[in-house]
Amino acid sequence: MKSFKLLLMTALLMVAGSLNAQENQGEIIDLLPENVTANIGSERKQDKQKNMVIAGSPEKGYKAFFAAVDDEHGEELWVTDGTKEGTHMVKDIVPGTGSGNPMYLGRLNDKVLFSAYTDETDFEPWVSDGTEEGTFMLADLYTFGASDPKAFTQMNETQAIFGAIDDESAEFDTDRGPQHWLYVTDGTVEGTKRVVEDAESPNQADMRHPGQDNTTLHTAYVRVGRRVFFKADMTNGSTGEELWVTDGTEEGTYEVMDINWEQWPEGKWGHDEGYTRNCGLDNLENYKNEKVFFQAWTPRYGSEMWCSDGTKGEPVTGDGQGDDHTYLIAEQDETIGDNGLGNGRGTFGTGWEVYDDRIWFRMWDPVGGYEIGGTNMQKGDKKYFDIWQEEPSNTHNSYSDPGCIFDGVYMFCAAHGFDAAREDNYGGEMWCLDGEKVWMQYDFCPGTGCDWIKEQTVAGGSLYWYNESNSQPDVFGSGIYRLDSKDGIPVVCTHIVPTGDFANTLRNLDGDLIFNLNSNHRVYVYKYTKEGWDGKSDKGYLEPNFDKDGATGIEDVTNNKLGENVNVYTINGMQIRQNVKAEQATEGLEKGIYVVGDKKVVVK
Repeated sequence: MKSFKLLLMTALLMVAGSLNAQENQGEIIDLLPENVTANIGSERKQDKQKNMVIAGSPEKGYKAFFAAVDDEHGEELWVTDGTKEGTHMVKDIVPGTGSGNPMYLGRLNDKVLFSAYTDETDFEPWVSDGTEEGTFMLADLYTFGASDPKAFTQMNETQAIFGAIDDESAEFDTDRGPQHWLYVTDGTVEGTKRVVEDAESPNQADMRHPGQDNTTLHTAYVRVGRRVFFKADMTNGSTGEELWVTDGTEEGTYEVMDINWEQWPEGKWGHDEGYTRNCGLDNLENYKNEKVFFQAWTPRYGSEMWCSDGTKGEPVTGDGQGDDHTYLIAEQDETIGDNGLGNGRGTFGTGWEVYDDRIWFRMWDPVGGYEIGGTNMQKGDKKYFDIWQEEPSNTHNSYSDPGCIFDGVYMFCAAHGFDAAREDNYGGEMWCLDGEKVWMQYDFCPGTGCDWIKEQTVAGGSLYWYNESNSQPDVFGSGIYRLDSKDGIPVVCTHIVPTGDFANTLRNLDGDLIFNLNSNHRVYVYKYTKEGWDGKSDKGYLEPNFDKDGATGIEDVTNNKLGENVNVYTINGMQIRQNVKAEQATEGLEKGIYVVGDKKVVVK
């Protein structure tokens, strides 16, 4: 069987260098003009400083925003609709060769929010709809310097939040330095304001330390329903960075719980008596728009998996595990080290989708070691699969990485041995999970060669990823790969740079795949539609779902009488259909929230 697969792969690789030689191969388009290079960070975080963001709507279409540089204009905001003729600079924010240096791009419906520089104001919050006249500064928040806005996160159908330095927060605690305080915006100058006006309010969050800068796909800010969870401290530094939540109002913004009770020694780094350390908050993920999953540290348990519905609770003390609303879900390692601290194992590699009612991540087990596991957020719940079972299994670890849902299964990267003399060692490959069992998708890099799968992205019915590196870079490189079904054979989509494409920042651009190459700092789109695709399944995510459960599929229109004719509007009041049957009102619509007749309907 192994020799057959090797022969099959040899035949496949003979045509891998020619983009037109492979069956059903898509079209690759270099979107940028010859003298333009993109500035898009290579790390995988969705909220990275130099990001590429998709914004738009089913009615207006979708565009990708990013920063790019040319000799005439410096670094400015660019936009593309996925065609060469539709790719252009949006606005020369700093006229001439100076740079607006757009950063921390975040979506707000069909607009993009970002930080940009001008000589007059330094870095302040901006908004753009992709046109020059629709690109402008929202506020000059810090008179004497840069407000350094970041963390632009859409919170509900019309608003986003972000953190920024303003005149008051810059001087609030001169010993500890400027603080980022919470702002909310609807994308207009009038609708951009600080959430908590009173500087002394316990609801005022010091959010300048957003989270650990690791390479997993998680962000430091996560929307759950119509609220955003984030990491922040009290403005006086009394609790350390803990879990906070906001709904964009003062009363709805607060520290959820002081999880780590460990106290600072009095006077240590300026901390007063009774001040506690932070909980090492990280890896926040949305669970069905009901709860937030996250990693937190306490002296008793170390770093473990926690969950919260955002209800304000009392501080954790001693061996406490929270309350019925914010709690430690389950221990991976129940032992305590010689230093008296719990040996928690963390939640590295969390996936952002819920599959089989669980969030999946790299879980540790005393028998099997680091493998794939998940939890449904109920106290005590954890499900674990030992992929690499070679004895002793707890030292033979697959070290699973984040996955995504495709073709009805959860697909992720895992390693299964690197001993070329063993036929059951496959290196790093794609694996599948259906909730009851796991199996290798395909030994794409034969033997112990590695297909290190990163940034899985579903678009237009297919699954895409980039290979970070492997033992055969001249053949597979670090380009884009494609899979059309869970039982298919992966296809090499790109070999643009002979020494390796170093692709990253994969995004779904309304069914096409758009991505950045760090090797030549250019942006490409890959246009492909698999044969027989129904146009509905595996479309990928374009519109946020704010309602409870966060399931996929389309809800039946049951709130209006069957047979009656209705009008259909977007949540913002734009009419998109007129005088259609209620039972047919949402057919073919993209995911989102609509008003059908006199009722709100969620298309998921």
